[in-house]
Amino acid sequence: MNATTNEARLAGFRNVSETIEATESTRYAQNNLLSELPGAVFGLLTLGYIVSSLISLA
Repeated sequence: MNATTNEARLAGFRNVSETIEATESTRYAQNNLLSELPGAVFGLLTLGYIVSSLISLA
């Protein structure tokens, strides 16, 4: 089986010199995620504690 290519190219790669600034809504969403993260971790730990306590009672 032979394959021959005449030119080497990479699809999807190009030089981009512009920087994309995060919009205000993106920053707001990221900030909300960071502020809710401790509560989510605490909730998961509490749920794990309750489940393990119920399992140990059985």
